[in-house]
Amino acid sequence: MFRSIWLLFCTKGSKQANSMHPIQEKPDFVLPRRMRGLQPTLIRQFFERALPDSINFGLGEPDLPTPQFMRDEAARISRDEQNGYTSHPGIPELREKIAEQYPHLNLPRTGVVVTCGSQEAMTDAFLCAIDVGDEVLMPDPGFPAYDACTRIAEGVPVYYKMPADRDFQFDISNFKSQITEKTKAAVVISPSNPTGKILTEQNLRDIAGALDGTDIWLISDEIYSDLYFGEKPRSASEFYDRTIIISGLSKSLSMTGWRMGWAACKDPEMINAIEVLHGFTTVCTSTITQKASLLGWTPEAEAAKEEFRDVYRKRGEFLVDLFDKELGLKATSPEGAFYTMLDVRSLGDDLEIAEKCLQNRVVTVPGVAFGPEAKGFLRISFCNTEDKMAEGVRRMKEAFRI
Repeated sequence: MFRSIWLLFCTKGSKQANSMHPIQEKPDFVLPRRMRGLQPTLIRQFFERALPDSINFGLGEPDLPTPQFMRDEAARISRDEQNGYTSHPGIPELREKIAEQYPHLNLPRTGVVVTCGSQEAMTDAFLCAIDVGDEVLMPDPGFPAYDACTRIAEGVPVYYKMPADRDFQFDISNFKSQITEKTKAAVVISPSNPTGKILTEQNLRDIAGALDGTDIWLISDEIYSDLYFGEKPRSASEFYDRTIIISGLSKSLSMTGWRMGWAACKDPEMINAIEVLHGFTTVCTSTITQKASLLGWTPEAEAAKEEFRDVYRKRGEFLVDLFDKELGLKATSPEGAFYTMLDVRSLGDDLEIAEKCLQNRVVTVPGVAFGPEAKGFLRISFCNTEDKMAEGVRRMKEAFRI
């Protein structure tokens, strides 16, 4: 009986409260302008839809193991050392190691900010370099994050073409034609994601010549700079002073999940702005990662990088040859990174072709994910063993009914 009286009391109290304070409808959630239109990339969308036992030609994820000496050092640091916060821009010894990689800049360690992967460094650089309405030049085809970072900073993406009919090589005339009074930043990447192409010294000199005398920032994505199959790529910072270098160890030492990146710049005001933003958004990169990364330029690390280059070079050659022999399709010859662009224009729409592959348990990325210039191509990653790649091509042949 007591329970019944208590329930009645609660019900009456609730009705009275509702009559005194009528329930208001929850207003619709409205995204801030800078977030509108942002969606997961097609790369991620195809990857998330992969069927079990799929061959992954889609994700730019090194499959080679992180070198054992790096793992051992991280384990030792985790076990034996106190690992509290570091200073916002990173431990001094690591910043000095990174600065030494750019001797032409004569950088002090204060010219480097250690970040949670190169993606954070890139986002910070965009937010510090551009303002509302500023235009940012970026390659077509290019990594989708450039467009997203520009929109988050409320800038305007403008594309310069890397023409498919010229094997996705840099075109200085097209680059120059896109520069306006509103241009505040330009992005280059070498080696390229998605094409695997490298900007030549002359390309970089031409870019510097086009930007000289302006206040345009050059954001140079050099995350793949240690993965090259011929001569080592030159840094854009060798030719243009207002360059923000974005790089890290994720690709060169298979450390994607360790989140070890950096921004480097000789302009003290720009690098200070990046440091302040990084401090508020991230505080600091993992202390364990930073300490272990001090081994990232030892003789053992350089030997591992050389081994990785050799493996990826051989894989790229193997896969390009396999596409030609088994599918009768041409793919670009990789100069670096671990990607090739497979020409499927003779088969139809690249989105539909990628979907056919997906349903036959092969993950690829339609070229349109990287810009209109890559429409009719698939970006193919060769982060797989030769046996897996051969099986992937067999499944593609089955899907295409060639």
